Amino acid sequence: MASSQPHVTVLLALYDGCEHLEEQLQSYLDQSLCPARVLASDDRPHDGTGAVFQHFGTKVSVPVYWDLIEGPQQGLTSNFLHLLAAVDPAETEYVALSDQDDIWLPEKLRSAVDQITPHGDQPVLLGTRSWEWTPSTGQKVLSRSIPPPLNFAHALVQNYAGGNTMVLNRSALKLVQAALPGMPQPALHDWWLYQLISGAGGVVFLDPKPRLLYRQHTGNQLGANATSHSKLRRLGQMLTGTYRHWMDHNINTLQSHANLLTPNNKALLTRLAQERNAPLVTRLNMLADTGLHRKGRSNQAALWIAAALRRL
Repeated sequence: MASSQPHVTVLLALYDGCEHLEEQLQSYLDQSLCPARVLASDDRPHDGTGAVFQHFGTKVSVPVYWDLIEGPQQGLTSNFLHLLAAVDPAETEYVALSDQDDIWLPEKLRSAVDQITPHGDQPVLLGTRSWEWTPSTGQKVLSRSIPPPLNFAHALVQNYAGGNTMVLNRSALKLVQAALPGMPQPALHDWWLYQLISGAGGVVFLDPKPRLLYRQHTGNQLGANATSHSKLRRLGQMLTGTYRHWMDHNINTLQSHANLLTPNNKALLTRLAQERNAPLVTRLNMLADTGLHRKGRSNQAALWIAAALRRL
C-alpha cells in the first residue's frame, strides 16, 4: 500500500454475524481507498463469527491488518465504545464505524476522506445516507435526509445518521477518547458521537449520497428509518417513555464530560437538564427559547408533545 494513502481504520462490531460477514469484509477490499486496518470486537466470542473474520484475513492478499479483540458483551453501544477506546490516534488518520452485515459501496471511504480533509485539525464527524436494502426482494429505499444545520441544539433531541455510516478524523477520535474514561453509557453510541462532537464545537455533516447497502432483516437492532412504520415507532417511543429514558441516559453521559463542551452548549445542556422536569409553562418556554429542535414538521410537533407530557 502506498505510503501516501490516508490511513483509515475500520471499527467493526461483531455479534452472531457469520451469515453475511464475508460480503461485508469483501466490500472493504473493493473500496477505491482500501482501509489500512480492520479492528473487530467480537461480542459473542464462541459463536464462530470471530473465526470467519480471522479466516477471511488469512486468505486475501491485499495488505490490510486484520485484528480481533474480545468485546465487553454488554450490547452494541458498549461494543462500539470499546472499539473507539482501543484505537491509538497516533496510528490512524480516520476511523470508520461498521456493522457486520452491510455492504459498502466502492467510493465510501474515498468520498469520506475527500470531504473531511478540508476541515484540517477540527474534530469532524461525517455521516451518510444509505440504501435500506431487503435482499430477498431486491427492494432499496433511500434513508431519510436530514437538512442542516446540524448542531448541538438538534443533537440533544435527535440523531442525524446511522452509526454504520459514520467516519471520524483523528481530532474527533481524540475528543471521544478524552470523554470515555469513567463515562456513563449513553443510550446509543452514534447519537452520543453527534452530541459530543457538535457540543464541543466540531464539524458535523451529512453526505447526501448513499454510501452503503443497509441490510434489513429481523436481526437489525434499530432497522430502517425512512418508512411510515418507522415514524410511528418513533412517535410511540416518545409517548411510552422510551425516548425520555434515552434522554436520561444521554444527559447523564454528557454531564460527565461537560468540560469538553463549548460554554454556550454547556449552558444549553444545563438548562435542558434542569427545566425538562419543571412546570409545564417553564418546559415549553425552554423549548421555545433554546432552539432545541427535531427535523421535519411531524418530528418537531412530537417534540412539543413530549415536552408537554413530560416525556422529554
